[in-house]
Amino acid sequence: MTTTINDYGLDGRLGDAIDDRVAEALDDYIAEGRLDGRFRPLRSPGGLATFVAAGVAAVLLPWCLILAASLPSTYQANHWKLAWIGLDCGTALAAGLTAYLLHTRNKYAVLTAMAAGTLLLADAWFDVSTAAAGTDHTLSLAEALLLEVPLAVCAFLVASRELRRS
Repeated sequence: MTTTINDYGLDGRLGDAIDDRVAEALDDYIAEGRLDGRFRPLRSPGGLATFVAAGVAAVLLPWCLILAASLPSTYQANHWKLAWIGLDCGTALAAGLTAYLLHTRNKYAVLTAMAAGTLLLADAWFDVSTAAAGTDHTLSLAEALLLEVPLAVCAFLVASRELRRS
């Protein structure tokens, strides 16, 4: 069974008007060079991803203020070991996968390098901010400044270099 535009209660004139409008839009895209050869518009910087990212920021910034005012200064975590082991395993996995992808000259090394760098910075942040005063804090700060932050910068530089290559 074939469905026609009239099956939806639309007459031929409306269908022709829609066709004309689509044709005009297509002509505009072609004239502006906004097609990539597959006859679909290229993604614009003002697309859905931008809207979603702005929405996340708009929700999280006030949420940070609420947390700052309401969270206790200390908290007993039930799965402390799991949290730290998971973060370090994720960082190791991202770094290892980056090494493999770089070795095979895979363009997706950019993504894993960015993930590794981000995880290294998160690890440094949480190491320093959760360490007990004294020797623990000093060691965490030294590890962050001498290892984690420089390695994160290297990961971001690798990602940047790979982006320029592709």
